[in-house]
Amino acid sequence: MNEERGMMKYMPYQSLTAQAAFLAKMRYEKNKTPRPLISSDRAEEINEVLVNYDEEEVEARYWEDGYMFNIRGIIAKISATFKFLIIGEKEIPFKNLIELTRI
Repeated sequence: MNEERGMMKYMPYQSLTAQAAFLAKMRYEKNKTPRPLISSDRAEEINEVLVNYDEEEVEARYWEDGYMFNIRGIIAKISATFKFLIIGEKEIPFKNLIELTRI
């Protein structure tokens, strides 16, 4: 008797995977924070590190898409024209930098 229905009896549970993905996206959106404002002193400190950079390791704290991230490494490129820096594989716009320190 159950053999003729096959997998049809489990069809309603397929919607749960879509619901789980939707809920995960909602949680991600809910936990976002606005871009923090930095003081002029902090902006000067970041500029100081960038201007006097000499292949030393740095730690950058940056904001991206509502979340704060930290990255540590050697700066591969600083582009004053396009206003970004590259640490490892990560391209970070200057406007998203919150903190930049030498290690």
